[in-house]
Amino acid sequence: MIIPLLLFLMPFQQADQQTKQPQQQLEEVQRRIADQQQQLNNVLSILEREGQRPIAVCSVELRRVNGTETRKVPPNAAAIVPLNLFSTVSRPENGCLPAEVRITVSYMDNADNLVCSGSVENVAQQISLTQSVNLEIRPWNFREFVRWRNEPPQTNSGAKRLVCMNPEGTAETTTEEFERVFSARVRATVFPSGGGMSTTEIQLNLR
Repeated sequence: MIIPLLLFLMPFQQADQQTKQPQQQLEEVQRRIADQQQQLNNVLSILEREGQRPIAVCSVELRRVNGTETRKVPPNAAAIVPLNLFSTVSRPENGCLPAEVRITVSYMDNADNLVCSGSVENVAQQISLTQSVNLEIRPWNFREFVRWRNEPPQTNSGAKRLVCMNPEGTAETTTEEFERVFSARVRATVFPSGGGMSTTEIQLNLR
């Protein structure tokens, strides 16, 4: 009696499986649609956030307010060259500020050949649309090469070191190589957060 009963139930089981198969396929399609919708929502959210960011087109003007373009410097480690700058950055403030002040220097021999060069990043920060930045340059002292003289007291980062690399950029210049130095070109550059730059330069006669 059991075998006939199983034979009797088989058509109903097959029919039940055939009924469940389309339902499973439908659930799979719905799951895929939900996943795609979530991905689309994520993309739209990113695009919306990008659209809310201010598009800054920054301009900047950097000027020296003291001294001449060429200066004579005595050959000793204590020699200081003041470099007083005035920088103006365009609006919008939230897109163009803060701006980085960077110092770059190239040391030359008496035939105007490069002996070594280097740069010091984040020497100063400009946090207002107009700002005076007063620096001290020690051209004979790499360890304390530049200091932000009117830096806010709460930061007080002190003097910053210069790494002066040989023309090949493979190693720091040696004492023997540096003895050939005759002059130096010092450049101050301002980089606003939203792009743009401005540079001013002085030449130092070191002999």
